[in-house]
Amino acid sequence: MVTTGHPLATDAALDALRAGGNAVDAAVCAALVLAVVSPYATSIGGEVYALVYDPATGAVGGLNGTGCSPAALDPADYPDGPPRNGVRSATVPALLRGLADLLARYGSMSFARLLEPAIRLAADGFPAHPILAENAGERRELLAADPVASALFLPGGEPLAAGATLVQTELAAVLATVAADGVDAFYAGPLAERFAAACAAAGGQISAGDLAAHTSLWQTPLQVPFYGHDVWTMPPNSFGPTLLLQLLELEERGVDAIDPDTREFVDVGIAARRRAYAGAAPWIADPRQGEAAAVAYLADALARRTPAAAPLRSLEVEPRDRCTTNAIVIDASGLAVSLVESVSAPFGAGVVLDGLGILLNNRIAGFSPKPEHANAIAPAKRPANTLAPALVTRDGALVMSLGTPGTVGQTCTLAQVLARIFARGQNVAEAIAAPRWSVDFTGKLIVENTMDAELQAAVFAAHPDARAMRSGWISFGSIKLAAVDGAGFAGVADFRRAATTAGL
Repeated sequence: MVTTGHPLATDAALDALRAGGNAVDAAVCAALVLAVVSPYATSIGGEVYALVYDPATGAVGGLNGTGCSPAALDPADYPDGPPRNGVRSATVPALLRGLADLLARYGSMSFARLLEPAIRLAADGFPAHPILAENAGERRELLAADPVASALFLPGGEPLAAGATLVQTELAAVLATVAADGVDAFYAGPLAERFAAACAAAGGQISAGDLAAHTSLWQTPLQVPFYGHDVWTMPPNSFGPTLLLQLLELEERGVDAIDPDTREFVDVGIAARRRAYAGAAPWIADPRQGEAAAVAYLADALARRTPAAAPLRSLEVEPRDRCTTNAIVIDASGLAVSLVESVSAPFGAGVVLDGLGILLNNRIAGFSPKPEHANAIAPAKRPANTLAPALVTRDGALVMSLGTPGTVGQTCTLAQVLARIFARGQNVAEAIAAPRWSVDFTGKLIVENTMDAELQAAVFAAHPDARAMRSGWISFGSIKLAAVDGAGFAGVADFRRAATTAGL
């Protein structure tokens, strides 16, 4: 079963499975295609997290494929806080190294073979998805500031139209070099030198030394019990622990006895989210600052089995990852992957490196503006990251793999869908289709405008700052889910954004 954020990625993953590949091969192939066909959400200048369930051992592994800030970064250059766009908002591109490391540990096919669909789509072009066109229009001002990005995504000075063919010749050449010479060629040697030179020419600071020093991290995923199941996600620098803290509070509050189509369900959910984020805020940071603290905090929460004592309030500044995509795969053996990749904001930094066609991320915007914070901007450091893949097991056996884009709403979207499924017994399609609540970029409550009018009125009466937003607005996410039970596989692709699912 394959579910991804673009039909071309789903097709590529299925082709990898048909060719004898496993779930990791398929997920890597899909991720590479997504990095070509969904540049508003991801690119090889971006990052990736992945959780893998190994049916042979029942173990869950976690890959952190995020990059550090440049070693030359000087926090004194940013008295007003981390840059939110432009070439100096980029961390070291980590996606290619992450996918290659994931493949080396769990895959069965060559990286070169899995790059073939991405190279072909970059070289020959593909029809722009309506979501790509929509994002190009919304980010017109940002893209227009960079001549290379403008030429690609604003042809003739107008945003790329849905259905128009997007050809990325320079990106195809870079991918072909990686296919021929291996992923090390991206991080050392002539290609890395070209990257550093192009970055410097644009005013950036990522050096050949930064590329050479980059490594992926293998981290032990975190998990908590939730209504007889175990829910897994990534530790910091991911905000994944906030999902687990919400689930602990929801079970403690008895969400199984609460109708999910009532104000009480929203009340309990938003309270759990606010406490989770306020409690986690001090330690969501580079793993060197945050991972051990997350493990200790979760252990304490599990021991108490009561809601955290953190204040019930919104954060002063919410993390902002505004465009992301993901790929979910389970193969016939039960090997499962939840992979999520991003450039942070739509079109990332808004900068495409000349001669290389590589769109840079703007993940440095994820650093805290407070110099005393563990997540303060600093050189050679991974910023806090909203990406949070998830897996669910029961008694060591796989139940489902899932994930969502959705910026500040990722973990509350996952929490309410998991509550509907495991606490309330809804089927996966029903749980994903149900109207959602989420938060805006200041942490204030929002609800989908498809929510029942009477329920909306009750929510607004209890939460005067709440408002309705269109269904599909960015914080409501787009769940991709694949589940397995004795009857076989089930896959769901959320209608709220570009998403497709298919099986063999």
